[in-house]
Amino acid sequence: MKVDVAVLGGGPAGTACALTLRRYSDLRVAVIERGDYSGVRVGETIGPGVRPLLAYLGLWEKFIADGHRRAHATAAAWGSNEVFRQEFFFTGRGEGWHLDRCRFDRMLALAVKEAGGRMLSNCAFRSVARGKEGWLVAARHRDGRQARISARFVIDATGRAALVARRLGAQPSVVDRLVGVTGFMDFPQPFNDEHFALVEACRDGWWYSACLPQRRMAVTFMSDPEIVRELRAQHVSGWSALLASTRLTRARVGNGSSPGTLFARTAGSQWLRPAGGDRWLAVGDAAAAFDPLSSMGIGHALSTGMHAARAANAALEGDNELLNQYSWSVAENFERFLKIRRSFYAAERRWIQSPFWRCRQAGARESIGSIRPAQASAVAVSS
Repeated sequence: MKVDVAVLGGGPAGTACALTLRRYSDLRVAVIERGDYSGVRVGETIGPGVRPLLAYLGLWEKFIADGHRRAHATAAAWGSNEVFRQEFFFTGRGEGWHLDRCRFDRMLALAVKEAGGRMLSNCAFRSVARGKEGWLVAARHRDGRQARISARFVIDATGRAALVARRLGAQPSVVDRLVGVTGFMDFPQPFNDEHFALVEACRDGWWYSACLPQRRMAVTFMSDPEIVRELRAQHVSGWSALLASTRLTRARVGNGSSPGTLFARTAGSQWLRPAGGDRWLAVGDAAAAFDPLSSMGIGHALSTGMHAARAANAALEGDNELLNQYSWSVAENFERFLKIRRSFYAAERRWIQSPFWRCRQAGARESIGSIRPAQASAVAVSS
């Protein structure tokens, strides 16, 4: 298969990039996605700022029709036992949403196909190499069939693993090894006024909960992998015991069902050095991944996908200015995030001697110049 741009990864960053290219250029685009959007994808709360991004992609009306749960605020017990509530209304930009992530990601993938892009689902990336006319990308379908793509430009949208960028010599620089262990709880009755995400700090990390569509709640324990292993938080029994020790989150889950399965995922903060090069760019979590406390994930994925699409289009026309600016803008954005992250974690001092919080205080003065490249971004929590 010959295309102008091959996008490795079909999450929000990769599909936003492909859709931007198809809507605003005549370039041929193929997206290689290892799944089929039917598996579990941990949901996420998005703020009002995502609206103009979806409008740019031509998906705002479709998004509203898809029935994601509206979110009016974020509540947090952080730094004290008091709950601080920030209403989206008072930001002057409207309301947010608690996403059904599978539905959201499928919407983006379908839009790429409808715009004339190629979507190769159940197809795993295998290798990338320079060819005479650009890049040679090899992938494998789940049924064993080989896929070979010749592309003039490559986009790495493979998440924190940054599979393509690593093979091209780039390295993620990791700030922390935060992991999230999520359980989905079902409720017998519809939620009434639960239109907010709740964050509750605790001695060994912090909890996040949000009400999703179809009377389901996502409840996540955030901590470091060694703490998760020690407390057996990757197992339902250990996770439930930790949940029972909370005050606000425990009260909120009330009569929700016990999760039968837990889903652990890497959630640490990292950025890629560099985030692009000659005829390639990284987008979304591959370029920079943020602590979920920031609620930057989806917005960052969409915006970097769009910016990378414009840079790739310009580069293929012989103008590398946007391409050269891209890595700098990723680093600058990550530096701003680090300052905000430092202030948030510094505000919680009730458990200053516990390993989780002591680690955050020790790294309170980190900047992108002090972060060393990591050899691996994946963190195992199973035992």
